[in-house]
Amino acid sequence: MDDVKKEVPLQYLSEEELLREFISPQAARQLICEYNSLYNIMTHLSLKQLAVAKGMGESKVRKLACVREFMKRIQQARKAQITRITAPADVAGYFADMEDLQQEEFRVLFLDTKNQIMGQKIIFIGTVNAALVSAREIFHAAIQNMATNIILVHNHPSGDPFPSREDKQTTLRLVQSGKLLHILILDHVILGKNTYYSMKEKGYMEDI
Repeated sequence: MDDVKKEVPLQYLSEEELLREFISPQAARQLICEYNSLYNIMTHLSLKQLAVAKGMGESKVRKLACVREFMKRIQQARKAQITRITAPADVAGYFADMEDLQQEEFRVLFLDTKNQIMGQKIIFIGTVNAALVSAREIFHAAIQNMATNIILVHNHPSGDPFPSREDKQTTLRLVQSGKLLHILILDHVILGKNTYYSMKEKGYMEDI
């Protein structure tokens, strides 16, 4: 009788068991216990933080660093495939890297008349505040990029993309400024953890 143990299909493994495929069981258990999820481990920990786990040598840290680099390059390849915005989901996919940021970032996506992507710009880093988001900087950059349409994008590190009062006030002020310059703000997309909130999709843009 064949006593060879059959391998469990990967989709049935727990996060700790998946991690054991790359590092020692002891290190996998410690990391999962301390940081709660594979997602947190692979996106938020520095290489130094990984190295202090018991049983983590230089080679094992490098293995996880390689996996992280795989994830990054796959994300970049997906982003490169998005050249035209047809729905809020395209915006969320294009800015997927923002989901893992520990601070809020406010960015602007520049589009032409056919909603082809012409560029993007980080406006500022920090909590969204109506007084801090500069309409002048946004629309000056839009004019430089010869954009006729723009989309506002920022992230909520909490993971909940529901807009705050400040988010709505900022959107209202910028939409009104854009109308004076004949630059249309198509949407304001707020990114959370594996989710997003589109003000256009929810009907807020129609009320402005």
